[in-house]
Amino acid sequence: MINFYKYLDQQSSEDKRAFIVHYPAKSGKTSFAKRAAAQRTGIYYLDLQQAFLEQPDLPKITQCGFGFLKEYLLGLQVTEEFILIDNPDFLFNTWKSEDKQALLHWMKVQLRSPGVTEKTFAFFIQSDEILATAQFNNSSGQPRILPLNEFEAI
Repeated sequence: MINFYKYLDQQSSEDKRAFIVHYPAKSGKTSFAKRAAAQRTGIYYLDLQQAFLEQPDLPKITQCGFGFLKEYLLGLQVTEEFILIDNPDFLFNTWKSEDKQALLHWMKVQLRSPGVTEKTFAFFIQSDEILATAQFNNSSGQPRILPLNEFEAI
């Protein structure tokens, strides 16, 4: 079992920091992410679906491919180092596989720290045949795409 906060600390020292936590729908991902953010400073919890409901000036969901999500996340004006992105599935469910592959490529190759951002993005998603099955590791050999049950309870 992996301690989530130790994993965050490890990722914050990486050149490529973003990672994915996945599990089936209604399996505790949101509760886990909210508890993680509430119990430690420096973590910003972003419910992406709620943000879309509260920001009517955002484009229609069907117009929000990978490029939109990338610009949205990089444009967030928050001071916290870690951003836990919960409920992005409503977007991913409208994406073609090319958008999902672009997200993975961005996380694996292009999203570098501090070159692109100082932030560490953690995506909490429903298990997905493309996003949850990709494989890439950090410099310590730990996977950067993990099922929620790999982590100790918070």
